[in-house]
Amino acid sequence: MTRLHAPTARELWHARVEDTPDAPFLLDDDGGAWTFQQADVEMRRMAAGLEAHGVVQGERVLVALPNSPQALFVHAALRELGAVLVPVVPGLTHDELAFQAAHCEARILIADEEAAALAEGPHGLPGRVETVIGGGRRAVATLEEAAGHAPLSQRALPGYDEQSPWVVFYTSGSTGRPKGVVLPAGSFVSAGMGYADRFEVGPDDNYILPTPMAHAVGGLTAQSIALRTGCRLTLVDRFSPSRFWGQVERAGATVTILFPAHLNLLLELEASGPARGETPLRQVITHQWIEPFRARFGIELGLCWGMTETGATSAGSPPGYDGSLGEGYVGPGMNGVEIGILSAEGARLPAGEVGEIALRHRHAMLEYLNDADATARVLTEGWVRSGDYGSLDERGHLFFRGRIKNMIKRSGENVSPEEVESALNRHELVAESLVLGIPDPLRTEEVAAVVVLRSGADLDAPALAAFAAQHLARWKSPRYLALQHTPLPRLANGKIDRSTIARALDLAACWDRERERAGAHR
Repeated sequence: MTRLHAPTARELWHARVEDTPDAPFLLDDDGGAWTFQQADVEMRRMAAGLEAHGVVQGERVLVALPNSPQALFVHAALRELGAVLVPVVPGLTHDELAFQAAHCEARILIADEEAAALAEGPHGLPGRVETVIGGGRRAVATLEEAAGHAPLSQRALPGYDEQSPWVVFYTSGSTGRPKGVVLPAGSFVSAGMGYADRFEVGPDDNYILPTPMAHAVGGLTAQSIALRTGCRLTLVDRFSPSRFWGQVERAGATVTILFPAHLNLLLELEASGPARGETPLRQVITHQWIEPFRARFGIELGLCWGMTETGATSAGSPPGYDGSLGEGYVGPGMNGVEIGILSAEGARLPAGEVGEIALRHRHAMLEYLNDADATARVLTEGWVRSGDYGSLDERGHLFFRGRIKNMIKRSGENVSPEEVESALNRHELVAESLVLGIPDPLRTEEVAAVVVLRSGADLDAPALAAFAAQHLARWKSPRYLALQHTPLPRLANGKIDRSTIARALDLAACWDRERERAGAHR
């Protein structure tokens, strides 16, 4: 593997172009291809155009673009100028986009036609936005026009170093207003190093990116892996279970990062997928061991735990891990990462004890933008406190034990939704599930589960409840079950939209263990 040493994202780009200028770099699903040198020219043209339209070092710039080579050149051009990228998830409402625009105080919006029209809304551009580049009736230039300038010459940026802000990733906002996670320029380098080294990604690999570039996986991890290793990067517009395997085959893609939900969706369409061992995809990095996926497709699974707040650097399973260490296993910290387990009071806990997972790394988040109180709660004595439960074994390997903020309190007992979901998902007819805490006057909270059955599955709630009871303590087993065949709604980053599901849940229409028990005793 090529070893490049550079402190910031822009310097990593420079070093990679100098090291392997003619190596293939960027591919898209329409057959487009760019070497590192060709991509550098496109980036520098875009940087010159953005500078001509007012982008300056240190200012925050909103970018509302779907996955595309142009979007990647825009991201890289902003890094080259030392501006702070603020990527916007495709599909936001006007109010959501307006909140982010006002919150980050951006003057400039780079957007496609759809996002620009949405941003303009009924009352004009949101917040301080005064310049639009890309699409929409207020655009001062299209992206093609912005990229029509002579390439910007390479130059130093005074005062710009690995701790300078380079991106603000907004959290998904599944509860409350999104928070803007500010990451330093060095996090780009650390993420690429950590993932490439831990999962043995090399220059012969081809990373396929179907998740949005507006989130840390697409905007940080995937790009940094490619620049760190010199491997190819294949962009597709979005994740589609029906199109994914064809995209992998056409590109010759070998590695990717997907959410567990993506793997379950691919299993749902397994009849249309490749035979075991007949796909170029050799490894999927994900957050949960899904043995049916590995068994069906013969693809290695790499496990990781991390957050946007940790700068994507995290813990991950060693190469060749086979799933044998059980539920929740993740692995040791990546390069330069210290993992700790903290008590509620902030004390370091010994091996084997469960507490809050915390991470220390020199390139973790700088702050939550314009939110000093939230920053102080998460950043304590150099630790990023995750809001997740976990434990470390004697070797310092991490085990994930559930989310603190999602913990259900039932009759004085803590119930991890992830543990209940894991038990339900073991049933061969269950595709996925979501477990929620429901307020209850007697027990504080009751356990409810929304369960998606596999296509054609014939399974009723009492049978599933009996199955769950075989794997869970009585007080952990769901009282309420809602069975359906339609997939769970998701946020743009692929995560389940918990708040939408919670609002739509009708307890009167659910199977209710207590109601059935009362009926049986009449």
